[in-house]
Amino acid sequence: MQHYFIGVKLPIELSRQLVHSRDRWQLEQSHKKLPPAEDLHITLVYLGAVEGGKLKSLMQALDDIDSLKTMIVTLSGVSTFGNPATPRVIYAAIEEQPKLIELQSAVLEKCLDLSLPVDTKKFVPHITLAKKSRGQQEHFSKDMHIASNKFTVKEFSLFSINPGVIPSYQAIHTITLKD
Repeated sequence: MQHYFIGVKLPIELSRQLVHSRDRWQLEQSHKKLPPAEDLHITLVYLGAVEGGKLKSLMQALDDIDSLKTMIVTLSGVSTFGNPATPRVIYAAIEEQPKLIELQSAVLEKCLDLSLPVDTKKFVPHITLAKKSRGQQEHFSKDMHIASNKFTVKEFSLFSINPGVIPSYQAIHTITLKD
């Protein structure tokens, strides 16, 4: 069954800058998956498998999120999930943005209203740069830096996940935020 998530796609110029920085760190030695620039995003809600009928209902529910406005999101450095010596994920951190938290909460609420099986862990906005640690060596370094950068979030999308294809994530329904 097809898997899905709801997220914010990054502007391609910013994605390319992040991949360029990441490539200098040689993370392919420590991590199995390094997403291409075209796949960089902020996950709002991961859904997993969703049946067709619920997918249509979800699209309609997401269209009803109309009170939220565009927002500026700022990158705030590099961080990790998991053991700091051999982190399972290395990511670009995002400065706290109340409007992004509000958007994620509204999306999560719509998913829960439809009884979709979603992860309800605390939302940590981030952009995954490397995942699936090989666990062999310490590779996260305090010297990993990314340029401070800002971008405007004007929309969010429901994405299908297509493993083995680049880009792996395809927007199948996009919701535009108000100016």
